[in-house]
Amino acid sequence: MLNAALRPFRLDDVPAVNRLCDWAWWPQRSAEGWAWLAAGPPGARDADDPGPAGWVVERDGEVVAFLGNFVQRFQYEDQVLRGASGHTFLARPDAKGAGRLLLRALAEQQGRFAIYLFNANAVSAGHYRHYALDPWPSATHRIKYRWWVDLPGALSERLLWKVSQLRGFDGVRARGERFITDRLREGAITRFAPGVAETKIDERFDHLWAGLAAEGRLLAIRDAASLQWRLADPDLTRRPILLGYEAGGRLTGYLLAYFAKQTEIERPSLDIVDLIATRDSERAAIPALVSTLVSNARDLGVVRVRMQTVSPGLDDILAHLPGAQRVVTHGHCHARFADGIPAGAAEAWSATPYDGDYSFCLRPPPLVARKAA
Repeated sequence: MLNAALRPFRLDDVPAVNRLCDWAWWPQRSAEGWAWLAAGPPGARDADDPGPAGWVVERDGEVVAFLGNFVQRFQYEDQVLRGASGHTFLARPDAKGAGRLLLRALAEQQGRFAIYLFNANAVSAGHYRHYALDPWPSATHRIKYRWWVDLPGALSERLLWKVSQLRGFDGVRARGERFITDRLREGAITRFAPGVAETKIDERFDHLWAGLAAEGRLLAIRDAASLQWRLADPDLTRRPILLGYEAGGRLTGYLLAYFAKQTEIERPSLDIVDLIATRDSERAAIPALVSTLVSNARDLGVVRVRMQTVSPGLDDILAHLPGAQRVVTHGHCHARFADGIPAGAAEAWSATPYDGDYSFCLRPPPLVARKAA
């Protein structure tokens, strides 16, 4: 690819990156949203080695490819580690070699216990092995979960996709946003399993995090400040659902789910971005949290509940829940671990979509669209 150069992403690249996103039907972000994401969660970037928020490939002054770099802190026993997740991997078809430049930059950055991507499509997944990004976790890298809550709505969505394939997606997109309803704007959770309630982020989450961190798992940091940063995403159109589970007078688990509508012709979904509980309560907490979300989901204007990344331990619990559809796909989770990481750390990593890019790479439903579709 002649006259092409790799360089770190800058905020003045936002218009060009958003044009790439629009071309690929990938969610765009506002200038404020990109600035929020580039800053990252509290303490994620070491002041001595902050690392870039991503990279672009520029050819003859035009941005033709982009890969984001999301850095966050993890804790394993008494050590704080930093991991980096690639996101928004986009390259124009005529930008030959751009994808290799971007993946090499992601994979070779220093100071990260792991480099990983949890949102690979079937095409990109085949390229990762060239950069020592291997399918991981070995038992669940192909597993996703889904709960259907509105089958007639799902069938109408499928029909619209078929029409789009026949008539061309651009023409269907031009007709505007579909499936925005009052339930999606205003629906509320009214039915709760025992021990479950909608909650807010407060000091209880710091206590919960202290308990989780003491259990010997490798976990992305989930203290109150980190969660508050997540929910401060300026591009959200509706506050995510945050359910807490209490046992013995204390918060022992929670579920965080985002409203998503990936394209103009897709019906809204609820994506579980985080689902975690202390070891002594997870067998009770996780089913109660999931059943509360699923039983209310149709009233919230969505057709499905999804969870896109699961650890083996979580898979063992979810597989037994009523209505859970265990979906086996292409390998969508890949990771590369640094030499010299603490012994047992990779095996102890209990990953959920929170660790990857799902929260900020979901397209929020544009609730200012026409009132009924």
